[in-house]
Amino acid sequence: MSSRIDELVVPYDPAPALNRVERWRRMLRRRLISLGISAVLLIVIFLWQSDRLTANLAGTVIVYAVVLLAGLGWALFCWIALRRSRGAAAGAGQGVALKVDRSGIELAGRQIGWAQLVTLTTARGKWPSGPLLRAVATDGGRVDIPLEQLPVLPATLDSTVRAYSGGRHGLDLSALDI
Repeated sequence: MSSRIDELVVPYDPAPALNRVERWRRMLRRRLISLGISAVLLIVIFLWQSDRLTANLAGTVIVYAVVLLAGLGWALFCWIALRRSRGAAAGAGQGVALKVDRSGIELAGRQIGWAQLVTLTTARGKWPSGPLLRAVATDGGRVDIPLEQLPVLPATLDSTVRAYSGGRHGLDLSALDI
């Protein structure tokens, strides 16, 4: 007994975005702990070797500033990445993200027939989310979904789109090239 597959339905998958938020949270915590340990060590070294370090105060201040600013820079970078990751995770959709069938494609709730589809491509997204799946319709409307929210490989989408559109459309994967 064989059954026909009449459509591809892909739900949103927020797990990668949530995992990234957790990874940046752990990295920020590590950076802050490292910064704290560096500050304590610098204070201990200064108290232990204060007579030598105050002899060349300008050099000491420069070295201490470089060490502390490097740690602060890393912590700031991790904090910015954490905030951006939280924003991307908050924007993750629910329900059906993508549906492909013989009549066309539905992306993020917007139905676009094959005749109305100008292009289906990947595009560079904003850091740290990664590339986007982008559909452009003849009316100029554009729908974007981060590829990380789709639990299906881009090549699978490409072959599915080619099959259901009768070879008229495919997924341009050139934005994924490094």
